[in-house]
Amino acid sequence: MVLRKISTKKKRMNKKGQVMIINLLFLLMTIAVMIALIPELVTLLNMGQQSDYLNCEGYYYNGNPNHSLSYNNSLESNILACISIDLYLPYIVMAVLIAGVSRVIIGRITTESGI
Repeated sequence: MVLRKISTKKKRMNKKGQVMIINLLFLLMTIAVMIALIPELVTLLNMGQQSDYLNCEGYYYNGNPNHSLSYNNSLESNILACISIDLYLPYIVMAVLIAGVSRVIIGRITTESGI
């Protein structure tokens, strides 16, 4: 009867697998930071829409249309700036998610780059 030695050597993850795990960790950290910053970004965007700044149509300060900082018909309004402010946050979220997922899939970040 011949006994063979059972290998106790663990299989190591290859370089591509290590890079993919690092990319996933970076994506999760980026999403966590974004989620933490969203309330502050919303506050800043709302400040820009008030009647004493851009006077964006349809903006109500704390849901009160009669408040002095809500939209005022008698004041001038910059429609293009208001539209860009409304779309600002979703574009940031989509850009970060697309960039993160593409980095995970493509594997452009390497452990040597320090990113």
